[in-house]
Amino acid sequence: MYNIIRIKIIIYEEVKEMSVGVMVELKVEDIANSIKKLKKADKEMLLLLLSGEGRELVKRARDIKTKKVKPLTREETFRDVL
Repeated sequence: MYNIIRIKIIIYEEVKEMSVGVMVELKVEDIANSIKKLKKADKEMLLLLLSGEGRELVKRARDIKTKKVKPLTREETFRDVL
């Protein structure tokens, strides 16, 4: 018997005030096999996202994209180190 994860996806559109639901069933073994096949960088990103630290990274990336904050240059980052 397989362990199955049921994921309910609800898409909500504010303009039309309607939602659409979809139920997806995934085998845990299939998810595990997919994770095993990931590249190291992708596994590290998945770990960040699952640990909650990913939310902070996504927020920081969004802030940089929307120019709310200006990222430091390499020179600014290592100014007093080198």
